Amino acid sequence: MPSKPDQPPLDELRGRRFSFYPAIRGIEHNEWTLVDSTWSEVQVRNGDSGHEFWIPRSHLGGLSSTDSPVVILGLHRELEFKAGGIFPYRSVVREIPSTPASRSPQPATLPSPPQRLLSGSDAKTLKFLGMAVGGALLVSVVGFVAIVGGLHNPFEALFKADTTTSDQRYLGLGSTDSYFEVVGRLGQPETEEWISGEEDELQIQALYYPSRNYLVVMMGGTRAEMRYLGTMHEPSRQILDSAQLARGGDTSSMMRNLPKF
Repeated sequence: MPSKPDQPPLDELRGRRFSFYPAIRGIEHNEWTLVDSTWSEVQVRNGDSGHEFWIPRSHLGGLSSTDSPVVILGLHRELEFKAGGIFPYRSVVREIPSTPASRSPQPATLPSPPQRLLSGSDAKTLKFLGMAVGGALLVSVVGFVAIVGGLHNPFEALFKADTTTSDQRYLGLGSTDSYFEVVGRLGQPETEEWISGEEDELQIQALYYPSRNYLVVMMGGTRAEMRYLGTMHEPSRQILDSAQLARGGDTSSMMRNLPKF
């Protein structure tokens, strides 16, 4: 009889909401509850859609030592939702075709036929056609990026955004730091915004420091229990810092899945 694989303790998840790290691909809302479990599988329910899935225990890692801002259940490998179920994520690998030289020895080189020299007008025509084709390809690439990425400026995908800030005092903040500890280190924010509604089960708050080009994101179960989640570049919303979790990993996955604000 095969031995049971190492299994993380899940009793403390019963009746509590948690998030997977990394988040399951194809499912936008990363909030779950434990429904049932066997020695080989666990059944979880999505907090937004209510859909339930069975996940092999062999894919599960450890639990975060704190629930601030939320309990994290680690995954040994990335998973994805497809065909109505949860499966291991596999990236597509395309084989590079081998060159003729690698497939078989080449026959002896035959004398090449005489080459026709281009006239001045022919050379200009070919140069013009090359420029036209190159321009069309550039327009196609930019158009594709604009459609797929939904960018206001399609050239943003071709050039890395400037994420310069006036200071980096947010470095060193952790997942146990409260609102008052963040303000004590960074000073009073110029503006504040609640991203979540008062009745939401997870409260999310943004503290804006526009003169420094960044904003701080706080999260908690109630508005009195807000904890540091991470820092974003204010103009571009790129992640500058994410809170480290006690048992490994960080909150970058949660930062990427924040609602738009």
